[in-house]
Amino acid sequence: MRRTASLAWLVAVLFMVVMVFSKDRDPHAFTHCNTCHQTDSANKVLEHQMTAGITLLCSNCHLADLSEGYMHPVDVRPRSVIIPKDMRLSPVGELTCATCHDVHSGYETAYGVPSHYLRRGESGKEFCRICHPDASGRSSGHQTTLGEAHFKSRYISTSASQEIDALSKNCISCHDGSFSPSASVMAGVWVHRNSLIPHDQGGHPIGVDYETARLKRGRTSDLRPLIMVDRRIRFFSGKIGCGSCHDPYSDIEKGLVMSDRESRLCLACHILEG
Repeated sequence: MRRTASLAWLVAVLFMVVMVFSKDRDPHAFTHCNTCHQTDSANKVLEHQMTAGITLLCSNCHLADLSEGYMHPVDVRPRSVIIPKDMRLSPVGELTCATCHDVHSGYETAYGVPSHYLRRGESGKEFCRICHPDASGRSSGHQTTLGEAHFKSRYISTSASQEIDALSKNCISCHDGSFSPSASVMAGVWVHRNSLIPHDQGGHPIGVDYETARLKRGRTSDLRPLIMVDRRIRFFSGKIGCGSCHDPYSDIEKGLVMSDRESRLCLACHILEG
């Protein structure tokens, strides 16, 4: 009887050891505070004095989050929203990664699921509503309907040949919805508006290399050299995508990256022939 009890106890201990060591380690268990925080002459950490801007410091490990697809704006002053006091702004009143994330908080919630270091217990759309409360009854665009601040593609690629960028795939998955999540979407024309270009039947190409298109003979309109295009217009490995003209977090009409009043957005790339 004692041998059976001892064996059961030993199995339980081994199980706990395996669970502890197989568990994901906290990536924010920093060992060198002075990597991010300045120190005084006595090597005491100055909590609110950083060695660089927070966005730059976070990018040392999270460059993919900051460069792939789109994410919630940072290093900007909040407009049209009230930021609660526990959602910290920078000393100059700007949103940073640390506004939503407490990098020194618990790696998991009380329920054993990843906390993503969020400053409150809510997640997804509920977390967005902390600063964007009008999601409860009125449509407020992508800001709250996305339910996420880091906009990455969930598209499963099955072909490496001439595919459109990840953000465009994500856009089409909602604004078209006619393809399987595991299907390949190739470069082509996305029809969604009246076009500035006369021969174009209400669409705009995506997945097309901008400079290759610019140098193509027989164009109905000329394109400006890439270096002359407004920097708010984004290209993906030199190719045009939905994110060239649209930003899911933009507060401009139709989610544009800049106003299209008097065709300013279109004319940022196109030079119409007389």
